[in-house]
Amino acid sequence: MIMDIYSLTDNMILSKIGEFIKRQRLERNISQKDFAHSAGVSISSVASLERGESVSLKTLIPLLRALGALHMLADFLKEPEISPIAYAKQLENQKSRKRASTTKNNNNNQTESEW
Repeated sequence: MIMDIYSLTDNMILSKIGEFIKRQRLERNISQKDFAHSAGVSISSVASLERGESVSLKTLIPLLRALGALHMLADFLKEPEISPIAYAKQLENQKSRKRASTTKNNNNNQTESEW
């Protein structure tokens, strides 16, 4: 059953994230202490997250890294796709601009100065 994430409250989502982290940690048979140490965060941060409490992204990212689950953040790192029309306009703007032709002073046509 696929859950509609938009129907969940923020606290429910935090709880689901905490459950996921705890489940992944336990499947790897890692203690909270060892997990916190490998991620470089405090044990209380791990415990807080696993209880569904709010933690910073600076805490979540190293925890996901320690679990080998950074791929879960991949959507945040995607480059925006450009539409074909916008791409064509971009190419058009990048074309080198032609400079107006300048007339060079031809010394043969100049008369001597009366100085």
